[in-house]
Amino acid sequence: MRRVHATFLALLLASALAPVAVDTAAQQLPKPTGAINDFAHVLSASEVQTLTALAEDVERTTSAEIAVATVTSLDGLTVEEYATALFAAWGVGQAGKDNGVLIVVAPAEREMRIEVGYGLEGVLPDGLAGQIIRETFLPAFRDNAFGRGIVDGTTRIAGIVRRNQPLTDAELQALAASQDPASSNDAMLPYVLVPFLGLFVSIGFGMAGAGVGARAVGPIVFGAVFGGIPMALGATVGMPRGAWVLAGIAALALVIGFRLGRRPGSRASMRGSSKKAGDRWVWGMGGPSSGRSSSGRSSSGSSSGSSSSFGGGRSGGGGASGRW
Repeated sequence: MRRVHATFLALLLASALAPVAVDTAAQQLPKPTGAINDFAHVLSASEVQTLTALAEDVERTTSAEIAVATVTSLDGLTVEEYATALFAAWGVGQAGKDNGVLIVVAPAEREMRIEVGYGLEGVLPDGLAGQIIRETFLPAFRDNAFGRGIVDGTTRIAGIVRRNQPLTDAELQALAASQDPASSNDAMLPYVLVPFLGLFVSIGFGMAGAGVGARAVGPIVFGAVFGGIPMALGATVGMPRGAWVLAGIAALALVIGFRLGRRPGSRASMRGSSKKAGDRWVWGMGGPSSGRSSSGRSSSGSSSGSSSSFGGGRSGGGGASGRW
């Protein structure tokens, strides 16, 4: 019994640590080539020129920095995590003023985010950033007009930064009233569901792995059902990166469960009343199996590094995200 308790504690701890793997991918990010970084190749030469001139004008007149990054992949991160990591790596905005705005667009994954530095959160609060995404960026993106959406959306953001007028309480309340609840809930899904579903996936596939190690069919069947249902949910609720994390949890839980299932104590527990049946496969009457998990890892193709083209600003996670 003590062995079973220890195993379940290990499973709980491993599931709680699963989101930490997300930070691994954040260690490698593309380097900026300037204010406008079209890594996904969705902007024309004239659009890059327009955006570059816009960013340079904003910096010249206000000292604020606007950066744009289109990316081919979020590398297994949520768009919020990717944008926060990229903002920190590049240091968008002036040090001490933290007056930077980073616009991240992932066309292949149909996600985007406006990440706002500390110093501009009063001028460009989350609600206003979300409104700009819904009204300017996303309608163009749904028509696959990424260049138009990015130019129009960045132009609107530049105008707000130039005015540098913090929103009044009445304006903030109006924005909150118009906020799209579904959009906010979608943004929170990975944070809520991955740890929750990961717990069941790790226990279920850990049990299935232990059943294989002990040559007991019952734990395999039960574990596959117990862990497979939450894995299926993770793949159908609009969180594809979460599904990859759950797959990583399941794979490692199987391996560790298999190893533990081969130990004499766990083997006896898995096989139950059939534990004396030699090395033959049995149905098994044992209790829950053991196994622990860890999330899969993500990587990107280029190394991280800040650039002297930006001033070293910081972001506190303010901004908004959009999906289309």
